[in-house]
Amino acid sequence: MDLFRYIVRFLYKIRWYLIILPLIALVVAWFLTRNMDRVYDANTTIYTGMITGYNIEGGTGIAGGNATTNLKNLMLIVTTDATIHEVSLRLFARCMIYGNPNKDNNYISAQHFRELNSSVPADVKALINKNSEAQTYANLKAYEKPSQDNYIFGILNYHPYFGINSITSRLKVMQLQGSDIIDIGYSANDAGVCYNTLDILNDVFARQYQQLRYGETNNVIKFFEREVARLYRILTGAEDDLIRYNVEKKIINYGEQTKALAGMDAGHQTSSNTQLMNYTTTKALMDYLERQLGDRKKIISANKEFTNQVTDISRIQSRIANLKLMNSEGGNEVESQLELAKAEKMLQDATGKVKDLTKDIEASNFSTETGVKSGDMINKWLDQVLLLEKTKAEMSANDDFRRKLDAQFLYYAPIGATISRKDRHIGFIEGNYMEMLKALNAARLRQRNLQMTTATLRVLNPPMFPMNAQPTNRMMILLGAFLLTFVLTALYFFIIELLDRTLRDRMRSERITKIPVMGCFPKESTLRYRRYNKTIADMALRQLSKELLPHFKEGQQNVLNLLSTDAANGKSYLAQELENYWVSIGLQVRRLTYDEDFLAEDSRYIMAKDIKDLCPDVMPNEIVIIEYPNLDDNSISPALLNMGTVNLMVTRANRTWKDVDQKALKEVMSQLEDQNTLYMYLTEAQRYAVEEFVGQLPPYTKFNNFVYRISQMGLTAVENSHAK
Repeated sequence: MDLFRYIVRFLYKIRWYLIILPLIALVVAWFLTRNMDRVYDANTTIYTGMITGYNIEGGTGIAGGNATTNLKNLMLIVTTDATIHEVSLRLFARCMIYGNPNKDNNYISAQHFRELNSSVPADVKALINKNSEAQTYANLKAYEKPSQDNYIFGILNYHPYFGINSITSRLKVMQLQGSDIIDIGYSANDAGVCYNTLDILNDVFARQYQQLRYGETNNVIKFFEREVARLYRILTGAEDDLIRYNVEKKIINYGEQTKALAGMDAGHQTSSNTQLMNYTTTKALMDYLERQLGDRKKIISANKEFTNQVTDISRIQSRIANLKLMNSEGGNEVESQLELAKAEKMLQDATGKVKDLTKDIEASNFSTETGVKSGDMINKWLDQVLLLEKTKAEMSANDDFRRKLDAQFLYYAPIGATISRKDRHIGFIEGNYMEMLKALNAARLRQRNLQMTTATLRVLNPPMFPMNAQPTNRMMILLGAFLLTFVLTALYFFIIELLDRTLRDRMRSERITKIPVMGCFPKESTLRYRRYNKTIADMALRQLSKELLPHFKEGQQNVLNLLSTDAANGKSYLAQELENYWVSIGLQVRRLTYDEDFLAEDSRYIMAKDIKDLCPDVMPNEIVIIEYPNLDDNSISPALLNMGTVNLMVTRANRTWKDVDQKALKEVMSQLEDQNTLYMYLTEAQRYAVEEFVGQLPPYTKFNNFVYRISQMGLTAVENSHAK
């Protein structure tokens, strides 16, 4: 409770500081915020479709991939430096084109335009094209250079409307409740600037997003297009080379041609075997018939005309065999048939002539040794001769055909390997070409999907021009200034209170000296309460007397030792007033004062063992008030000190209790046998310190009564009986 009362008393003591200083801070804050900027807010809502939209790639969301990541990327693109840089330049261009120094409009207020226009140098103003915002933006972008002297570069870094960091710090981008919709908010102290910033941002960030996303596929598409074109040229060249090779080698269908050649070879082998068998059979039969005919065969064979006819037949048989082979190879069928029919007619005529000639040669009929008629024998022999010639002619034609087949095999063998190699080369190129074409199609599909992405970035709620500013926090600033000053002031004095070693009142004195305080004597008031000085002093003196007298006892020497650590603490005045008061109430009092009744440097005082060493005529029934010299400069006899019924350490309440004072107090305490006789008494004390011992001091006004009652925690008490 004492601590609480002490805090209340502390706050009451500095009440004027706690009132005046916060009020001054309040007035200053009011003056500084009298022209406080009003803040305008604007919002725009964008539908992205990245989570629930249609995706032709089959992924989640229209952009493919992770929908949440895509949406975060889009939200980050809104606040990137590249996006805000373009927004800033376009906003500056728009404000410079449409700003009016005399009238507020939907682009910038007149006051802010005047401030902006006055700061823009002439060379930058020359870049403003009043008829084209796009041309002005191009001029400003070309003018901008990363230099400290460049005006455009400067405003992009520090201007509150066009600075990149300034715009980004006041831009708020958020996803609405996990949906496809994002909300973009912006605030500024100019309604036109706030509205146009969002209006430009809606256009710029969609285009930035489109460029960034297309940049992922455009370069890839160009690469695939170049590769597809290159591989197509290589593939076309390889196919053209194969065509030229087939034309050069007269290849229509290599597989069918070689298959036909293999069939012809197989047929030739069969034909050769048949012809060989026929030749062997015919030759054996001819040898038999010739042995049967004997000399007749020689006569017929020796006939020149017969020989010529047989030779013609052999020649005709060879031609027929060649014609048949030609027909089997697939030549001109009609012409070959005509030639074959003609040759067969010639063969028939030649055969008839041979037979007629043979009949003429063998005119007579005779039999062979076996009894067979010679005419029949000769006809059989002639048939075998003709068959043999036919077989020879066919075998000769087959030999020629074999040579042709062998030549064909030698011709077609390297062609097959070359065509296979060329086909493999074409297949390899074609495979690469198809893969590149497939990749190109996939990239184009990706590009179309991204086009769908940007197509779905639709402004649901365009920004609205803010008509009403947001409520300012001026009241909070004023209240904060008042409270902060109040707290800082209280804290300042509280720190001083903790560090200050001024005795001041009972609680501080006891905390610093560790000695109980017996009372306080008031400081004389020179203004407000000066007419009550005598009354207040008498109240304090009676309180001191009331505290001292119970310590005095009959039958012993009662001594009041008045001590102090230095001069001018009021010991003499206090001793004199006590003497006068006690004498007035009938007590016998003897007052002894140093330098009057004894000397501080006298050996009698220094070595005194009893009070009689200082005053031999002191009576036992007298109360002795002894005023001792300053303890900082003089010593005191322990015997005299211990003779004191009460040892009262008198000191001013408004003085600092120094280390030397504490040292002197400890010496006194070390000499005392009974430390309960040692007390502190404060002089020059404030009214509240005196009231703690004597009660409420006059005057007893209603206000004073109220203050005193509150200080005593009399929250529900009635008025003091002394109230006037």
